[in-house]
Amino acid sequence: MAFSYETNETDNLEIFKTHYYKTSYDNMKQAIFEFAKQNGFDVQTWNDEFSEGIIVNKKISLTVKIIMQNPRETSIDFFVEAFNFLGGKKQAIQTLQAIYSFIGKKFEFKGLGLHA
Repeated sequence: MAFSYETNETDNLEIFKTHYYKTSYDNMKQAIFEFAKQNGFDVQTWNDEFSEGIIVNKKISLTVKIIMQNPRETSIDFFVEAFNFLGGKKQAIQTLQAIYSFIGKKFEFKGLGLHA
């Protein structure tokens, strides 16, 4: 059994809220690809038509959804599946923290759940 969770606009925990950045879809997608490469994830699939893709490693799978709200605002959400029965939520949180930290070094953070 795996831990699974989807980030959204209104979650009680900040780590599971939709994050917004000042960047474009293409730049955010490139950042996700860079994160994947540098952190042992494989880009399993990516579909620009639906603005989403899946990155995986042995412990966790992330479905990444990027939405360019306007030319100055892009949001990112994740569907997380951690394959560890015990500690899956911890693994998911640590992975999301690492991604947000990586993205935050590249783009200006605008806020959480801005369109709730």
